[in-house]
Amino acid sequence: MNADVQNKRPNILDSAIRVFAMNGFEQAKISEIAKESQIAVSGLYTFFKSKEDILFAIIEDFLSKSIKGLKEHLEGIQGTENKLRKAVWFHCKAYSSSRKEIQIILESRSYPRFYKSHAYEKLINYSQIFTTIIEEGITNGSLCNISSPGVLRDMILGTVDHVAINWTIKNAPSPLEMTEHLFELIINSVTRKEDDYVQLDKKEEKRKRIINEATQMFAKEGYKSAKIAKIALLAGVAEGSVYEYFQNKENLLISIPEGKLGMLLNQLSGDVPEEELRRIIHTIFAFHNNNRDYSTVLVLMLRPNKKFYYSESNKILDQIFDLIQKIIVKGQATGKFKKNLDPEAYRSLLFGSIDHIIIPWIIFDRKYDLIKVGNEVSKLFINAIKSD
Repeated sequence: MNADVQNKRPNILDSAIRVFAMNGFEQAKISEIAKESQIAVSGLYTFFKSKEDILFAIIEDFLSKSIKGLKEHLEGIQGTENKLRKAVWFHCKAYSSSRKEIQIILESRSYPRFYKSHAYEKLINYSQIFTTIIEEGITNGSLCNISSPGVLRDMILGTVDHVAINWTIKNAPSPLEMTEHLFELIINSVTRKEDDYVQLDKKEEKRKRIINEATQMFAKEGYKSAKIAKIALLAGVAEGSVYEYFQNKENLLISIPEGKLGMLLNQLSGDVPEEELRRIIHTIFAFHNNNRDYSTVLVLMLRPNKKFYYSESNKILDQIFDLIQKIIVKGQATGKFKKNLDPEAYRSLLFGSIDHIIIPWIIFDRKYDLIKVGNEVSKLFINAIKSD
């Protein structure tokens, strides 16, 4: 590549960034980019075939630098959590480098050709670095609660995207300013191991199985005919295990309403913030799963659109998050959720993750069930904010 080409190409891209940021990609003209870069339109076409090619070249250059930088920052770092922390920090820093450039990169998601470009290949290579770290963590057991590294990768990239959108459009804190809040949520979601509260959950699950089988047997065979040994067999536990939970058959019978009525009370009173939050997240994923066309418009066309954030539609999204926020506050009051939780960080974790999971589902017409994915992701969201 001769010196003239080396100088002019970066100049064109820098000029394009300013023009795209000022006028928006759709309204920007090749002639304006040529004028800004002080080159003839015909000369510009010797470097790029179209306006889209210029856009993708901006993104490709940004990602090439990011790949190189991230690899350099990870050199010599030991331990999955340390690597992940550094990768998240670098990603937040890269997405806080230039407000104009990041705005353009985020807008590119709405262009179908982007997903067939060299820029998208670079994005795949960049995201693979995160995937490799996460795979290492799953293998060595330092990261748990996830069936696929792609789930956590999408959470990270989607969350930072959401923070970056608010930074470029609303002048909110940059991704770099939010790094610690974001990383704490992300790492909490995947590092809660099988400690005491999980063991209690398992014991409660066994107790529920015994209660359920006893309920069916008492109803079908009557109290006198029901046998503890048979209840234990159907519940998949040793006969002795039944007596760990219940003193005798009569105590087992009397205990049946406790669990069932407790469930009814919780549903009526809404006093279990984890379950309320899980139900809302499940509903959001189910809604997107059943409204693919709407999801396409929201995630690809409206998320990076400045005007959308000042519309009545976005106010409804604010109201949805207000519902979530009230549940979080309730959980904080009862000690279930962390007191020092940053609500904006959690909002970005939630909606950013959902967006990033939905994008490949839409673009590549993936057939996976969003509801099933949502059930797994909801566990991570709740783990992210649970008290220690």
